[in-house]
Amino acid sequence: MLLRELFYREAAEPKVQDFGRPFNHPEHLVFFYGTDGALEALQHFEEVVGEKPGKTSVRRKWDGAPQVYWGREEKNGPLILAGHNGWARGAKSTNPREVYDFIANQSGKPKTPEDAKNRDLFAKNFANLYPLFDAATPQDFVGFVYADALFGVDPGRPKVLEKASGYPSGVWTFAPNPKSNTAYHVDAESELGQSIGQAQVMVVGHATFPEFGAADKLQQPKDDFSEFNGTLGLIVQGPIYVESAPEFDTSPIAELKKYIKQHKAVIDGFLSSLPVPDKNGIFYPFTNAMNKDGSFDAVDNTAFINWMTQKGVSAKKQEHIQSMMQAHPGGLDAIWHLMKEIRNMKDAMDAAIKQQPRKEIWDSNGEGHVRYANPAKHKFGNVKFVPTSWTP
Repeated sequence: MLLRELFYREAAEPKVQDFGRPFNHPEHLVFFYGTDGALEALQHFEEVVGEKPGKTSVRRKWDGAPQVYWGREEKNGPLILAGHNGWARGAKSTNPREVYDFIANQSGKPKTPEDAKNRDLFAKNFANLYPLFDAATPQDFVGFVYADALFGVDPGRPKVLEKASGYPSGVWTFAPNPKSNTAYHVDAESELGQSIGQAQVMVVGHATFPEFGAADKLQQPKDDFSEFNGTLGLIVQGPIYVESAPEFDTSPIAELKKYIKQHKAVIDGFLSSLPVPDKNGIFYPFTNAMNKDGSFDAVDNTAFINWMTQKGVSAKKQEHIQSMMQAHPGGLDAIWHLMKEIRNMKDAMDAAIKQQPRKEIWDSNGEGHVRYANPAKHKFGNVKFVPTSWTP
């Protein structure tokens, strides 16, 4: 019932084809965008290690669910509240009844009586958010906030006060996504922990949009959500940044840049010969599947061809891809090599971040970190630094 929502991002002019998700693994930029993508992936690492002490540009990647959107279209206007489906379909619900009706009666057809029961329960819980968010949102706020729920929306994923060594009053723990084992923890005696004890709902804010239902490309990252924290019932947590540039080995970058230059023609030649849909429809699911079962380090052309056969990729598509492999010998091998090297650097960065001091909210089985693109410097969108070891 609670689905992981996807957005598709467009970069600023010149227009770049959308691939993957709103935050892509840096290694995926290689087969999405060729050697330019590979160089931009390396650029992210160079920029991260070069950042000054204090707040960096690297944020925690939260594994919350479901998504929540709220805001006002004009000063003193009614609050509009929606989940992802309502946002995508333009359902401007301006009171609890409308929130409930859309989710329960207009957001798809349940397949079983159990699905219908769960849908109705979720609709009631989500509708109950309305007065909380209305009271917490300043009357003069204009625009819309995008956040993920941490607790209080899904009754099956509550906050729990657990005993823990070194924490006399215990630790609040919440695991918001039923599809993963990621959990978040807060010392119950801390200022935030005391607020959690009184709160009904907690969400983590990410960004704002200028208008309801706006495309993801209009998303603006936001750091300060304090204006929504004036009530006891609701906590809107802001992003948590890595405070200091992580120290990890970036010496391979120089050699990788040489490698990219040497293999530029064959890499870009091979990728430009592919129909655009194949990057999202074949290469993307292949690399995700290999990551998921832990076998990406063994990826080669043979493994790729075997996977296409097993997954029922049409003979015509397979024939074309293999003919382009022959026309651009070594191109796909070079792509696999770059992806593996960039993955290794991503894992080294994640390990370095984990050595830094624990934050006020810490995670177990955390999904990693993200970095918003800077339109002045980055062409291919946001990136995520999810370690190879992470599993849902």
